Amino acid sequence: MNPTPIILWIIQANQTTPIILDYLKTLQARVERQISLMFWVPDTSTGQMDKLKPLNPVVYKTATRSAAFSNQTYQAKRDALNKECFSQGLLITDVLLLDDLGGANAQMTTLEISPPENTCGIILQVPSPMGSSEIEEKNFHAAILWGRQHKVPVLGYELLPLDTRWTLAPSLPDGIITRYPESYEYLKDQLGHNNIWQIPHYEAAIFTSIATNFHLNGVKASYHYRNTHAIPADRTVLYLPHNVAMIHEYKKLIQILRPLGKKLHLMFSVGKDQARGGYTHEQMIKMVYKKEFKHIASHSFHDMNSSWEMMMADALVACSTGFTTLVGEKDLPCIIFDPQVPETSRGNKIRVQTKEELLAFVEEQMECRKHKIELADIMMLMVKTRETNA
Repeated sequence: MNPTPIILWIIQANQTTPIILDYLKTLQARVERQISLMFWVPDTSTGQMDKLKPLNPVVYKTATRSAAFSNQTYQAKRDALNKECFSQGLLITDVLLLDDLGGANAQMTTLEISPPENTCGIILQVPSPMGSSEIEEKNFHAAILWGRQHKVPVLGYELLPLDTRWTLAPSLPDGIITRYPESYEYLKDQLGHNNIWQIPHYEAAIFTSIATNFHLNGVKASYHYRNTHAIPADRTVLYLPHNVAMIHEYKKLIQILRPLGKKLHLMFSVGKDQARGGYTHEQMIKMVYKKEFKHIASHSFHDMNSSWEMMMADALVACSTGFTTLVGEKDLPCIIFDPQVPETSRGNKIRVQTKEELLAFVEEQMECRKHKIELADIMMLMVKTRETNA
């Protein structure tokens, strides 16, 4: 029997919010039947070990070596370079002086650990000058070097924004996991290779210091419902904050979506207080939209009081503004289709009056969906690549 494939996830000091750690424990449980997800912590971040106990992390040693510099070595380099200068006239030896006599930049950090058997890859944060510390950058470069030495692919994930002018660090890993479409598009263009992925919003929302229990509950609900309803990864999910007061308006909306229906999953919010006569909210939707559902790939019903479940959706589509749209527009693209109210746009929310604009919005979300892939599926790609190359 082959040993279980192992993925190593490196955690450093700035990645220890309670939400992120709780999520990583959830992710570990989600993939445990196929992958052993192990968490490594460099000895430079051991101050976080109390927080990390639920993950059973392994502490590994790092070593930093500095080159020995002296005035004599600088003079030898100066003599060899003679009067060579940059295009604007600055002597190269003037710049070299800062390095050779200061020595601060000529250092190498290494990971002093052997890979466990059947290690298929490493995942760690990509550092950025706009927020990462020097030690985080050193550990990142050390992990890249370690991966090359042991022939283990290294994937970097976006914690701090990567749609910046600094593309050297993102170019070093074997692949990049992005959180935002703008980062995905930018790095895809700049780096020019296929190993760049964008994770769904319900996962992306976790990797920030301002993530809340709303987002944590959202990702857990997303995993649950995508499994129970067997929603294919390429199917676009729309959240409809339904209300019986607009039951016929939503019927019209679903009819408009009919040409795209076979590629859609519709999430309906339902409430106990929305019962009418002997019919529950869910029963009314099933009865009134029976014909329309024949043209929709799949649908599900969700307690409107569990609003975090909307995080599974690629976008929120409504017939009117309301409490749910106020909640949804903070995280999701949100469109209100209402021919009776003037068009407007603010932040994630737009309001339109025509079916053409509504369809264009949904088609845009469908196009974005094509680029999204869950973290578990990315890890499975690492395992399959390892098996293929074995």
